[in-house]
Amino acid sequence: MNIKDMKADAELEACDIEIDWESLENPTYRKEFEEVLQMSAELLPDLESLYTKLASGKSVLTPDEDTPLGYADVEKYSELVGDELYSTYVLASVYEKYTLIQNIVGTDTKSPLDNQRPIDYI
Repeated sequence: MNIKDMKADAELEACDIEIDWESLENPTYRKEFEEVLQMSAELLPDLESLYTKLASGKSVLTPDEDTPLGYADVEKYSELVGDELYSTYVLASVYEKYTLIQNIVGTDTKSPLDNQRPIDYI
């Protein structure tokens, strides 16, 4: 499967994932939830690169060379990395949905108004 199709399928799957907003009221749970989603977002470019190299038959370590792996190994590792990449795309879509909803309802934990001093009325 190519990356474009993988992203599209993952976005559709992410739509079916419900965010447990009640659990997110717990600051510890919220922090862990956000850390997992952020870590997934950070891993995404590396997984995309690895998958692209494997799928194209290029060496992972030296991109100008062909892979030293045999066909069966390329297929096996491409599938494993592809599964991880797909899962990461799903998490990235959930993270995007989570962030958008937070921004819309104003529940972002870091509000720009937090650092402003109150308005003094005359």
